[in-house]
Amino acid sequence: MLGSWLIMVFVFFVYGLAFFSMGLAVWLEAGRASGFRMTRSLRFLAGFGILHGVHEWMEVFTRLHDTAVITLPYPFLIHTVSIFLLIISFLLLIIFGLQMIFTYREEENGRNHTLTIAALFAIVFSAGAVVILAQNRACPTDCLTMIDVLSRYTLGIPGALLAAWALLLQRRAFQERGMQFCARDIRWAVLALFLYGVVGQFFTKPSALFPSTVINSDLFLQLFGFPVQILRAAAASVVAVFIIRALRAFELERQQQLVDANEARLAAQQEALATQERARAETEQLNRQLQIAVQDLTMLFELSRSLAATLNLDALLQKTMAQVFASVPRIEGGMIFLREKGKRPLQQMVSVGYDGHNDAIANKTMQRQAQAVGEYVVTAERPAGWSGGVIIPLDELTHQSKQTAGQTDAFVVGMPLIVQDRVAGSLVLSLDAQDAPFSSRDLSLIDTVASQLSLAIENAVLYREVQAREELRGEMLHQVVSAQEQERQRIARELHDGVGQMLTALGLGLAAASDSLTRSPERGASQLAELKAMSGQVLNELQGLIAGLRPSVLDDMGLVPALRGLAQAFETRTKISARLEVNGRSRRIQPEIETELFRIAQEALTNIAKHAQANSVTIQLTFNPQAIHLFIRDDGIGFDLDAIALAESGSRWGLLGMQERAALVHGTCRIHSEPGAGTTIQVDIPILEELIHAVH
Repeated sequence: MLGSWLIMVFVFFVYGLAFFSMGLAVWLEAGRASGFRMTRSLRFLAGFGILHGVHEWMEVFTRLHDTAVITLPYPFLIHTVSIFLLIISFLLLIIFGLQMIFTYREEENGRNHTLTIAALFAIVFSAGAVVILAQNRACPTDCLTMIDVLSRYTLGIPGALLAAWALLLQRRAFQERGMQFCARDIRWAVLALFLYGVVGQFFTKPSALFPSTVINSDLFLQLFGFPVQILRAAAASVVAVFIIRALRAFELERQQQLVDANEARLAAQQEALATQERARAETEQLNRQLQIAVQDLTMLFELSRSLAATLNLDALLQKTMAQVFASVPRIEGGMIFLREKGKRPLQQMVSVGYDGHNDAIANKTMQRQAQAVGEYVVTAERPAGWSGGVIIPLDELTHQSKQTAGQTDAFVVGMPLIVQDRVAGSLVLSLDAQDAPFSSRDLSLIDTVASQLSLAIENAVLYREVQAREELRGEMLHQVVSAQEQERQRIARELHDGVGQMLTALGLGLAAASDSLTRSPERGASQLAELKAMSGQVLNELQGLIAGLRPSVLDDMGLVPALRGLAQAFETRTKISARLEVNGRSRRIQPEIETELFRIAQEALTNIAKHAQANSVTIQLTFNPQAIHLFIRDDGIGFDLDAIALAESGSRWGLLGMQERAALVHGTCRIHSEPGAGTTIQVDIPILEELIHAVH
């Protein structure tokens, strides 16, 4: 009897030691970083091993107390704590298995599922325990035994099965990483865990809880001849040994990580060396590019200063070409073409360097190529170059340069000169055919030079236009003064020759009629009748004179009736069909705007009558909320605007007068005309809403 007692004490000690050792070993590995998915779940397995080992060691003291070898102070409390540790250890085993299963299934809510299912197991066990306590209040010892059995049925066996499933999943992971020996250790651990958890936990202590009433440790002893605790201890030892052996995978992983880290460090060092070499090469290249950029910027700066120093067009063109030749020694020849106005012929303003060869034929060839490129650039309104005997657009040359290390195979290039949003000319530069062709960097520099030259040309053109406009303003002022003097002379002449003489005659007639009334009343009455008719004639002449100065209908009725009367008078006088169209809601506007629009229409109709040879005229007046628009169209012979602009000032006095009148009221007057296509005058004047009064 003493021998069997000692054997059981040793069995329980080994049983507890196996699980406690496994728990400590697993706990030490659980705190380390690893790529294995099981790492996050190992703490629960470690908790199971430690608590289960402590439970078995407490069973040793409980059995010693039951056999009267030792006396415990609180045997029932110790037994209760021992069973509580057993329950907690089984729950940790369940959580371990569930968490590993959900981790390998890669479910996002695996943690929530694990806690939910573990809670269900705990609820089932707790419900059974409550029933046991309610039915066996009189015998606490039997209650503890039944709760022990219940925990093994509801928690131990499911926990062992779930843990075995989870370890099989980890075995597959070891196989995928080539750790076959670890996979074999896991396989033996799974078999031992199944034997311990299913067979070992199914044969429990005898109790009143079915099926432990039949299938229990006594039955196992009868069937196999040794206690079931020996089977549990052996299975626990096997589980502990092979689990601890399987933990070598973490050490191998760390060794592999060290190897990978060393390889990564060597690779990083090599990459750092390569990066340093690339950085050195890039720095050298950037320095070269910086030197070139500084040269280009210096050249552009000097060019900008030269161009800003003068507004004389011829001088700045010569300075530009001289600066290009001084800064880019490779340039052999250069030309600048300009078209100053509209459709006037393209003029060669500058030609330099095309006589530098001893071969006259080569000089002529370069010059002819440059002229062809310059004319093409202006016609096509795009950069171009001479390559392979033909003119090629610059975008195609740029595409070629990407395939030929920055070279374009072009020895002549032309860039457009854009003045006031139109291509007004071209800058053409040529290289010697024996030199290297233009590069992409050369094209970029020439394009920048062309842009600066375009701005300088535009400023020079604007300056000339301002000067011309100032001259025209002076001439217009002279014309206005002359027109005023002529108008005054005409009024004085008409008053003297017409109205004055008639008033003198009327005064003499009244004196004669006064004498006749006393001597011959009949003759006096006849003279008064003649004088009455004469006074009506005087009144008509005065009204005509006043109407010529300013029609009263413009002040009394507004712009629309005044224009309608003007159109009717024009049609009556010239026999040219005149039609007035009014769009929008007709209303009175500022008097000064009405006056200028009326005078512009008056001047336009006068020009049509003198020069247009038209058959019909359309006057269109459009009222908008913030502006008023006047269009006057005729179907006459039209004229060349550029030719009129370059003609003597007297022939363009009327057109400039209309533009000046529109400018006086902050408006614009645009004239559109082509030979044989008639003329359109468009006047746009802004109006202020608060100064507009509706016509009643």
